[in-house]
Amino acid sequence: MNIEQVREYTLSLYGVTEDQPFGDDIITFRLEGKIFVCLWLGGGKHDMKNSEPRLALKLCPGKNEELREKYAAVRPAWHWNKKHWSDVYYEQLENALVQEWIKESYQLVASKLPRATRQKYQPVLHKKTFQELTTDELYALLRVRSEVFVVEQNCVYQDMDGDDQKSVHLWLTLEDRIVALARVCPSGTHMKEISIGRVITTERGKGYGKQIMLHSIDAAIEHFGATLIDIEAQEYAKGFYEGVGFRQSSDTFMLDGIPHIKMTWIKSSL
Repeated sequence: MNIEQVREYTLSLYGVTEDQPFGDDIITFRLEGKIFVCLWLGGGKHDMKNSEPRLALKLCPGKNEELREKYAAVRPAWHWNKKHWSDVYYEQLENALVQEWIKESYQLVASKLPRATRQKYQPVLHKKTFQELTTDELYALLRVRSEVFVVEQNCVYQDMDGDDQKSVHLWLTLEDRIVALARVCPSGTHMKEISIGRVITTERGKGYGKQIMLHSIDAAIEHFGATLIDIEAQEYAKGFYEGVGFRQSSDTFMLDGIPHIKMTWIKSSL
């Protein structure tokens, strides 16, 4: 990432503001007045022995230790409490990692806000069987699926395929709007094995897709005793699903006119 990409992504998170209380060489990003990212612009009183672009992130102590051990580009914060803050040399790292850690810092601060305020920033998980869904909930889920899979992707296909009635449905809401959804199908319905499908994020780049997938894996284990889960992934999304533990298990095939691959998650024995 470059400095503008870091700033643009951080400001894209809901409710974030920026200011420069420490001088012209640092931008601070806040949630409800609480600082969670400091972006060094170079030079000035906050200069270091090197002039590599960096930012400071507030993370839990265990996470800071883990990242410092794993990545040379993550070091104890120069100007902040080293137990809770790390300097991240973002140009040396993959964009997705930097975004993930910025979001973690954001969520850490959000988790410490008063409950009434916190609900504006932390998605709420909903999980129901088909029989437990209200008509309004079912309508909302089907509407989002139609908007994305049929309208946005310009793909004519049968979304209501008869598998919903046997599935567990999950979705995340933020201030009553759906930001992600998925369904978990038992074996012998959509696929031979237990499967996750209809995965959608309506606000991309904010980590909601990863959250709904991790919740879906947990639901597959809880409801169906899953030790192996299959998905039919659009080929372009391979990297995303690898990030939550799936691995490609088939060659490319066409499904509804779109290149797909089968991917499989296997429960660790550790």
